Amino acid sequence: MPQRQKTAAIALDASNLPDLTPQQMEFVRHVLAGKTASDAYRAAYDCSHSTDRSIWALASRLRADVKVSSWLAAARQANLGSAVLTKEQHMQELERLREIALSSGNIGAAVAAEQTRGKVAGHHVERIQDITDRTDVVATLRDIAQLNPEYAAALAEQYGIEWAKPATETAH
Repeated sequence: MPQRQKTAAIALDASNLPDLTPQQMEFVRHVLAGKTASDAYRAAYDCSHSTDRSIWALASRLRADVKVSSWLAAARQANLGSAVLTKEQHMQELERLREIALSSGNIGAAVAAEQTRGKVAGHHVERIQDITDRTDVVATLRDIAQLNPEYAAALAEQYGIEWAKPATETAH
């Protein structure tokens, strides 16, 4: 579920914005209210005979329309509506950035955008592997044991580390 952040609205000067049809304006209103593009499209248009896939395609096309995107950008700059970024929108933006990078010849940026898309989609999982050398751990335990043998023994037991306690020196 996307996080919604309420923002203070300020006046939107629509005099320089292109005219929208009533349905396009309804779509913009729903997107600004935090709905996904598909849900906003369903709310603005009759989709009774449309598949989810075609609604997604139509909504994506409408959201990318110059007139509609101008209204959305102006409204967001005026802090109108809810600031919501859905996973779908994030993936679309990364795809757009990848295409821009490819068309400008920036292969590195395109690869980075595609890797990020893979992470967002759950295809890439970053794992951290502990490659601590056990001999270093034992050496550290020996150093600790010189200061506090009981604490070193407790640490070794807690973490399942086998080590030989250093022999305590006896007085001659």
